[in-house]
Amino acid sequence: MATQSKWVIEDETKNQIVRASTIKPRIDYATEIVDKTLEILAQKRLDLNRSNLSLYKQSDGASASFKVLEGGVRHELEILYAIESLRQVRRSLDCIAGIGNVPISLAPTISIVRATRSRMLSIMPALDFQLGELSLLLGGVIIDAAHIASSCLDFERANKESRILLDEAKLIADSKICKQFPNLDLL
Repeated sequence: MATQSKWVIEDETKNQIVRASTIKPRIDYATEIVDKTLEILAQKRLDLNRSNLSLYKQSDGASASFKVLEGGVRHELEILYAIESLRQVRRSLDCIAGIGNVPISLAPTISIVRATRSRMLSIMPALDFQLGELSLLLGGVIIDAAHIASSCLDFERANKESRILLDEAKLIADSKICKQFPNLDLL
């Protein structure tokens, strides 16, 4: 049995899109990756939420059952944080209005995707390739669009903006978990 490298894209049409010289097909492909990843994460969160709610209702306050519940809720919180972070990326993709707008709108998304990728590696390693591909794709689009529009890239500003967006995603995720599990002190 021959082993296939995880770094080889088997689908030729996707391979052509990733290396396309035009920016619009790559932005569309990035949007497709974000949407598929969000679907996977939403389903995982739904499964975890059902399990956690069941554990929460059955919880008797014993140390062992509380540890299991706490671990499950922390896991759900990480997934929810990833979902909210990728929603920020999706919003940025939706805000693109022209070639000059691409570097400004998408520059913070690289840090968001990379942070999400590193957080998800231990929880959902199956998403590593998709998030890595998304990061490379966004980086290429930003650089190409900046070159075409003769724009300067300000990564200091982009990193500040990405920290703000990640903090906002964390706040939303924490709020949702605290509302659902009010008696747990996870934060």
